[in-house]
Amino acid sequence: MLTVALQQGINGLVLGSLYVLVALGLTLIYGVFLINAAVVAPLRERGNELLPLIATIGVSVMLENVMLAWFGPIPYAFDSPYSDEVIRFGGMFFTVQSVLIIAVSTAAIGLLYAFMKFTFLGKALRAVAQDRETAGLMGINPNRVIMLTFVIASALAGMGGAMLGPVLVLTPFAGASVIVKAFAIVIIGGFGNVEGTIIAGLIVGLIESYTTQVLGPGLIDIVVFALLLLMLAVRPTGLIAERREENV
Repeated sequence: MLTVALQQGINGLVLGSLYVLVALGLTLIYGVFLINAAVVAPLRERGNELLPLIATIGVSVMLENVMLAWFGPIPYAFDSPYSDEVIRFGGMFFTVQSVLIIAVSTAAIGLLYAFMKFTFLGKALRAVAQDRETAGLMGINPNRVIMLTFVIASALAGMGGAMLGPVLVLTPFAGASVIVKAFAIVIIGGFGNVEGTIIAGLIVGLIESYTTQVLGPGLIDIVVFALLLLMLAVRPTGLIAERREENV
């Protein structure tokens, strides 16, 4: 029983690491990027936090269909030599790909956290997210910061996609489930909150892993969105609410 629990814990960390990478990209874009100014900010002014969420999901669907028109519907298989290498330890087994996912995700999350908290550019990014006009008056170039945010978010999404590729058969809609869960993680963690997103992503990955044996993979999404509904009812500001003002 302990071995099974540890095995599921490792699987949960793998899932959670992928979710965190994608959700962190969404968190950064929600706070600063062009989509925020063109789509999210006008809807947020109406006082309903669900409208920006629906709008960003719409943007995601639009981009998926652009990829469908560009690359076509033919599935692609992305082979990785690490997916076939299995490590066995104390009755548990996991692939080298899983270890790679956890290692790369941990390094990326740690570097992003340090960048946001301890570097001038990271502080400038948070300042622009809090108040773009005031940040500009303080000598920060908001346009360059927005471009930097786009680069970081794209890198996170690229890392997540590269590690997810060997796991899934790639189509323009292969990541739809991951994206929707990432939106849920952003809400659970708190809009625009990096720490909350990291915690929520790992929690969702672990919950999915431990409940898969009970519900089966076909019903696992129910658990994630039940957690989302519970969070909206009990704590709508997210797991970590004290810094939510940065993106208001």
